[in-house]
Amino acid sequence: MPDLPVRFLVEGHADIALIRFLVPDKKLSIRMGGCTEVANAMLSSQYSKYTLIGIVDNDDDLNERCKDSFNRKGFFSNFELVRQENKLFLKRNPDTNQHIIIVDKAIESFLLWNAAEKKIDIGQYGFNDNVRKLKSQTKPPTIETDPEYHRLLTDLYTLKAPGFLTLERILHDFLAS
Repeated sequence: MPDLPVRFLVEGHADIALIRFLVPDKKLSIRMGGCTEVANAMLSSQYSKYTLIGIVDNDDDLNERCKDSFNRKGFFSNFELVRQENKLFLKRNPDTNQHIIIVDKAIESFLLWNAAEKKIDIGQYGFNDNVRKLKSQTKPPTIETDPEYHRLLTDLYTLKAPGFLTLERILHDFLAS
């Protein structure tokens, strides 16, 4: 049986901008409204012809909050850890060809950690270095096309921020398989 095409199911606006920065083909990534939508898409027959990789934040209540369409909690709790590196967790559902990439606590703390690793002051891009304030800046849909956000992503990537390199490697490993 041939390998199934890959689709990345991404939970937020800042997250989808990062994924599309690393994998520019927009057909490969779909922005979802949250982890519950990611879980439901993974259960949907609409996506049965794809290898699905969900990309979600590592919220404290991830398994409680992310329910499936039957309102059952803990959809991601049966995913097994494959790798943990540079604020990223790669997990696999042992019963399917589905995976999740869990990003730090959230994309904002992931960005701040990578910026700190490369000694980048995100204030020079107009962003706050407080996680809560940064979250309010990255929440609106306009972040997907914000030139300063894209400049930050470009600089972190160019300086080889460790989380960016790890995320890029994980994404491209899925595309190469």
